[in-house]
Amino acid sequence: MSATPAAPAAALATLAVALALTSATRPALAAGLGSLFFTPEQRSRLDRQRNGDRQPPTDSALLVIDGVVRRSDGRTVIWINGVAQRGGIPGIRIFPSPQDPSRVTLGIQGGAPVRLRVGESVNRATRKRDDGLAGGSIRIRGGKR
Repeated sequence: MSATPAAPAAALATLAVALALTSATRPALAAGLGSLFFTPEQRSRLDRQRNGDRQPPTDSALLVIDGVVRRSDGRTVIWINGVAQRGGIPGIRIFPSPQDPSRVTLGIQGGAPVRLRVGESVNRATRKRDDGLAGGSIRIRGGKR
């Protein structure tokens, strides 16, 4: 079989139609998946949060350790009640564990320090800890790397 001059033109026309159809469905896909990029207002809000402009409600009796992030500049950011902590919470001192990045010690005023892992919570008044498993367990099976 030999290619005729009409074959490349037909392939080009088919490609153009396919591109037109996919570009028409792209906004619908983006709306379903959400935006991958932030608007300038959202970016500004995230920058303010990163710099510690937002604090969790100080009247909250429950303190939940949401995460610990060790930044490339060496600083550690601890997330409590969904907010990155920079200066701490009034009446509470926050100490990241130098040995275990998943642990944090909270020095709650008027009591002994409480050691928590990411995902755990403590009631400030009663000092009762909760691992969030409701009596269940998590098993990790070893695997090959």
